[in-house]
Amino acid sequence: MTEFPESTSADTAERTTWMRRYTLDPSLAEEFIEFLTTRVFPARESLGFTIESMWLDTDKSQLTWFVSRQGNSEEFAAAEKHWEESEVRAEIFAGRPQYVTAKDLREVTRLH
Repeated sequence: MTEFPESTSADTAERTTWMRRYTLDPSLAEEFIEFLTTRVFPARESLGFTIESMWLDTDKSQLTWFVSRQGNSEEFAAAEKHWEESEVRAEIFAGRPQYVTAKDLREVTRLH
């Protein structure tokens, strides 16, 4: 079995990454992905976040994406709080259906 180092990048200590796993209404999955990629991700990126990757399971009920930002955990949390409480976010989500029925959000460390 291959053993991976705890980190693969010199700037890992300076970058914080979170996994965001959403349980979706499968009938809204395609619409939600379009919404994320055209409205949410550009707004987050304008605030210094980097969208690392996005994954959808085959039955379209689970969407997992990874978002990172320069800085430590506390700095990431402060930027995330700013995003969550922003008028920009409120405007983007206004009138949208409930795409997400459950969330699993956690800080992660890239091993490979």
